Amino acid sequence: MCICIVCGYNGLESPQYESDNSPSFEICSCCGFQAGFDDDDQGYTIESYRKKWIEQGAQWFDESKEPKDWNVNDQLKKLI
Repeated sequence: MCICIVCGYNGLESPQYESDNSPSFEICSCCGFQAGFDDDDQGYTIESYRKKWIEQGAQWFDESKEPKDWNVNDQLKKLI
């Protein structure tokens, strides 16, 4: 599993960017970030998308995949 560079979720099936910086277009189940769309097409930086997600309550994008004991602060620590 791979970690989302926006929110720290460790459930991605592939890296969001390949070694040549091409995006995978995989959507993070937690924050909803899609590499290649939210950044390239929508103009978000990783930091600005993260800020928006947190300001909007850090809600799960796909609630069916939210772990029962999920803690946003613990997850964000994975990014440090």
